[in-house]
Amino acid sequence: MRTLIEPTPRQLLALSLLDDPRVRELLYGGAKGGGKTYLGCLWCFGMANKIIEHFDLKPSKYPVLIGFMGRRRGTDFTRFTLEKWKTIIPSDAYYLRERYQEIIIRDTVKYYYGGLDNEALIRKFNSAEMAIVFFDQAEEIESEDLVNELRLSLRMTINGKPLPYKILWTANPRPGWLKDTFIAQKLPNKVFLRALPTDNPHLPKQYIAQMEETLKHRPDLLKAYKEGSWDILAGADQVIQEEWILWAKETKLHIPNRCVIGCDVARFGDDETVIYGMNNSKIIKKNIYGKKDLYFTADSIEEMALEMKDMGLCPTAIGVDTTGMAGVTDILRRKQKLWNFKCKIIDINSQERQESGVPKHLYNRRAQMWDNAGRMFANREIEQDFTKYPDLKRQLGIPTYKFIGSQTIIESKDDIKKRLRRSPDQADAYVIGLYTLRFATPMKRDEWNESSESVNLGLGWMAD
Repeated sequence: MRTLIEPTPRQLLALSLLDDPRVRELLYGGAKGGGKTYLGCLWCFGMANKIIEHFDLKPSKYPVLIGFMGRRRGTDFTRFTLEKWKTIIPSDAYYLRERYQEIIIRDTVKYYYGGLDNEALIRKFNSAEMAIVFFDQAEEIESEDLVNELRLSLRMTINGKPLPYKILWTANPRPGWLKDTFIAQKLPNKVFLRALPTDNPHLPKQYIAQMEETLKHRPDLLKAYKEGSWDILAGADQVIQEEWILWAKETKLHIPNRCVIGCDVARFGDDETVIYGMNNSKIIKKNIYGKKDLYFTADSIEEMALEMKDMGLCPTAIGVDTTGMAGVTDILRRKQKLWNFKCKIIDINSQERQESGVPKHLYNRRAQMWDNAGRMFANREIEQDFTKYPDLKRQLGIPTYKFIGSQTIIESKDDIKKRLRRSPDQADAYVIGLYTLRFATPMKRDEWNESSESVNLGLGWMAD
């Protein structure tokens, strides 16, 4: 079998465990960079060839179903796991039937592929008879109940003969059913094999150093992703921890006044447009309303800017999320010609990538903004009593993050809305405001607001 990269010794050990008749399920991983997805693709292709040869199967118009390859969400499987498959497996050895979500190997056997969010695919499991399951990033599965249908489908026979029924789970550490099943219980037919980035010689030289830099304010996750430790607290994948939000009430910063406006524009009917006027991290003005036209929002931002100027806290930067909602910033620029003060108008597209200046270790602009906010909260660079804004306080702790390769990706607004039926518009507007601070001009010392007592400048977040 031709592959681009030779299996690591740890991957070879995993393959030997999967060949052991005593092992029914293997959990492989427990750290970032251990080659989990590579192993899964390699194993599935190898098992397909073994089954073809062992049972002397021939190419057919109706390939034999032997298993399933998937993730919690079908789009994640297609974007990441399937793309890894394409780089590993020879293109002349398989083809995809995307309409039916099938991978056909040597015109002889096939795998279903996709996600547990596809109800039509789940219904297929009720009647399917399979032998092989590969589930990538299994820590994304909230409950073991979601995969029991897969386990019950492992009853396939060929010519009346059973197959070696196997499930390969790959995962990063997270509390839950995987830890309970594979680590705590230590069942003889369910085995956990830890794989660390140090086990993988094919990683880029800077991979571990980049991980340490990315997670230096999250020692719990660094221990999990670097050392494969499953002893992390629930909620460790939250971008902003609840404890950090509580710290902000007691924090007192003595830094130059930087005044900005952050705006998250409503995209859909029940979303909110949220506008925050901020002096550094403190909210001094707010305006929250349902979906209105772009001119209404531009007028509202202009009105807030003029009110802040009259307060002696004139905004020098305005950041507006223009993702899928262009127009507000264009209107503001036309209005700005009549203002008697200078202010930068910043278009913020949360989907922008590295070509727009997003750091390489972050997936897009949204990841950059939330990463910036998380670091500020963790480093006690936020001064704000969030008990005055209970909805904002709750929303700041909602988004989670994960890693795609070496990049950090933040849970999208759409995914959060599916999960909670509400979009975190207030949190997004506040995070936009924190990000916009980097474009603001500090006031002169005689214009500072010196009502708080602290010498912590708290400017470390300015560096990417």
